[in-house]
This record gives sequence, C-alpha cells and structure tokens, in this order.
Amino acid sequence: MLFNSIPFLVLFVITYILYWNSNIKYKKYVLLASSIIFYSYHNFYLTFHFLGIILLNFYLSLKIFEKKRENLSTDGWIKLTVVLNLINLGFFKYFYFFSGLIYTLTGIVSVKEFSSTVHIFLPLAISFYTFQIIALQIDIHRNKIVKTIPFLDYLIFILFFPQLIAGPIMRSEEFLPKLDHPEIDFHSMKKGIYLILTGLIKKVVIADNIGTIVNPLYMNSGDYSFESVLLGNLGFIIQVYCDFSGYSDIARGLAFLLGFEIPVNFRGPFFSKSFTEFWQRWHITLSTWLKDYLYISLGGNRKGFTMAIVNLLITMGLGGLWHGADIAYVLWGLFLGILIAIERIMDHKGIQIPDQAFLKPFKFAGIIFAFTLSGIFFRSGIYGEKSLSIIFTQFQSIFTLKSGLLIYRHEELILYILLGFFFNFIEYKDRAFLKSEKMSTYLLPAYSFFVLILMGLYGDGGGDFIYFQF
Repeated sequence: MLFNSIPFLVLFVITYILYWNSNIKYKKYVLLASSIIFYSYHNFYLTFHFLGIILLNFYLSLKIFEKKRENLSTDGWIKLTVVLNLINLGFFKYFYFFSGLIYTLTGIVSVKEFSSTVHIFLPLAISFYTFQIIALQIDIHRNKIVKTIPFLDYLIFILFFPQLIAGPIMRSEEFLPKLDHPEIDFHSMKKGIYLILTGLIKKVVIADNIGTIVNPLYMNSGDYSFESVLLGNLGFIIQVYCDFSGYSDIARGLAFLLGFEIPVNFRGPFFSKSFTEFWQRWHITLSTWLKDYLYISLGGNRKGFTMAIVNLLITMGLGGLWHGADIAYVLWGLFLGILIAIERIMDHKGIQIPDQAFLKPFKFAGIIFAFTLSGIFFRSGIYGEKSLSIIFTQFQSIFTLKSGLLIYRHEELILYILLGFFFNFIEYKDRAFLKSEKMSTYLLPAYSFFVLILMGLYGDGGGDFIYFQF
C-alpha cells in the first residue's frame, strides 16, 4: 500500500479519527489493527509469517529477561536470537544469491537445478524489520531495556505502519516510552503536514519522473556517451535521495499526526564536507545501526587502527549486501567503505586537505562525483547476472570519454537534479519555514495548494518506493 495512493489515504483517515477518539488502551489496538491491514494489503498470507516471527522473538525476549532476573548469562539466548533472525532473512532474501555462489564455486549442477525449482516470495520490509528486531533484542541483552515489554507494545513497535516498510529503523528508547503518552499539538500537526507534503514532492514529482528518464540508460549502457552516463547516474542518486528521503519525510509526518516523533533519516548528505560526514547524513538510522550493532560487535577500533579499517570495510560490505542479494551491492558498500577508509588513513597520518574557500567547490564536486560513481554499482544490482557487465560498461564509458547518444530529456533531468539539490540544501541547513510560527501559519495552506498542483501536473500516481525491494 503506497503512501501516495487512495487506499492508504482512506486507511490513514479512518485510523486518525478512531485513534484520537479512543482512550490509550484502544489507541494501541487501533494502531495494531491499522498496521496489520497495511502490511496485509501487500500479501495476506505473508502477514502470518511476519506475525510468527514477532511472536518467536517476543518469546526469546522473555527468556532473556528471565535469565537476567536470575543473574545468569544471556549470551546463549542472544546468539540464538540473532542467528534465527538472520536465517529467516537469509532464506527469503539470499537463497538464490548463495545457491548461485555455491554453484559458481563448486560447479555442482544439482545446486543450480534445485534452486531453479524453488519459488520464494520476498516478504515486504524483511530487511528493515529484521534489523529493528535484532536491535531491540540486543538492547534487552545490553540492559538498555530493564522492564519486560508488554506483548501489545512489542507488536506495535515492530508493526508501526508509518515506518514499517522502509524505516527509519527505530530504537526502543525512541518509541516505547511514548506509546502510553502520545502527544499532539497544533505545531506538531503543522510539522507533520509539512513533512508529508515535502515527501510527496520528492517522491511523486522528482523521483518518479527522474526514473522514467534514466531507466533506458541502464538497459542499453553501451549506446550512451560518457556525459550521459555521468548525468544519468547523478540523476539516479538524486532519484534515490528524493525517493527514500521522501518516504522518510512522509513516515515522520504521519507519526507526528499520531503523536510520535520518529528519527530523522537524512540531513542533506550532498553538501557534506567529507565522505565520512556524507555517510553520517545518508540513511542515518542504518549507518548508526551498522556502527552500534555490527562495527562495535566486530571490535570497532578497540584492536588498533589496522583492525578498525578492516572492521569498517567488513561493515560497509555487509551493509551493501543488506541492500540486495547481488555482488553489485557488496561492491557498492565496499566502494563507499574504501572512500571513508582513505579519509581515516589520511587523518591518522596527519594529512589535511586545505580548507580554503577556493577549494570548497572542488571538494563538493569531488564528493558528488564519487557518489555518482557509487550509483553505478547500486543501480546495476537489480539486473542480477548482468550487473557486472553494466558496471564495467559504464565505468569504461566514463574513463575513456566515450562518445554516443545523449540521454533523452536531459534538460528536464537537469531541472529535477537541481530541485533535488534544493531540498537537500534545506535539509542540510535545517531551514524549514515551520520554525517560524507566523510563517508556517500563513504559508502552509499555500504550500499545500502548490504541492497538489504539482502532483496534478507532474505526478502520474507514482510507483513503488525504491527501498520497498529491500
């Protein structure tokens, strides 16, 4: 069920009316029912699988709490919990990837034949809810949660429909305390509406239209000039930014209207001064999850500088694999990891890039160029066996300055890219007009009307959000 669809609008309006006209006990049941309906709209039968996973994890959380009350070690239970959740994720998302890898390495034909007879449907949001569940269980293990979580609260935390499909990945301390005390006032309502409208512009007006322009570039990579390849991939990373940050904005806006504040996921990454800062501002809840639950668990920087770099690359490589079951996603993660590692090594050796004003445009262009190159890996991942060929073709086009076709509607693409940078700049400077009560009161109605006009002119109903596939 897409946020930018009539069925979702109907669901949310009914939820909103029932929710704010119920006492706290029934508010929770309204949220739970709406979340289950929201998830079931995609695939009714996989909802039972999802609920079964939540039930299993709730039982495991009770066992961890029980061991803590008895002053016994919970190491065994938390390891079992993490392994079971990763098996669930691995089977549904990586079965074909690993069976293909086994066949490639061993040449055993029966492995390939068996995998071709198995048809596995990928449960919606499995990557996001798996990470959120694991984080919750580890927080219990690490004593960040000291009281047993009521089953209803546990269900709502995992199923909360505004952020269920593509995040932001919530932490227990950010959400659970608010379940019994949801709050809303006129300012939070205005902020929620502003975020929803901004997210719709990013998604329907910018991201969806960029997608229609750049898609042919990846289907016939060898036909296009290096300028088109660069422009198309720059357009693609703006598309991903607008699509995903647009989803996050809408999710946060919906949460505000229901009395919750969920975490920010993007803070204007394209205006970062380094790749390290870029990663800290891009998909923030994932990057912090990887740091807190993977990088630190691997040893972080506790075992010396060299191992810290190794742990960084492992973390980024696995972070890439989390995005999709293809080697291209692993290469994407490693590519970004290498860029961050280079910065760390330079900093470790005391090598500083001068921070003079005339160099800032070059640093900005360098960061955008490198992230544009990373988009080649990311976008190619959806093509499976053809991904490496597409990556090679596009890099060859860029670095040999290949001549060829100019991307169709390139002037329009440039306009959408500039619009994407505009919203990125607003995020980076944190300059929302709602900070001024007077400005927000007068401008929000005009902004709402403007967004509706834009959606009517440029929106075609919209497609799936890019991160739905993860």
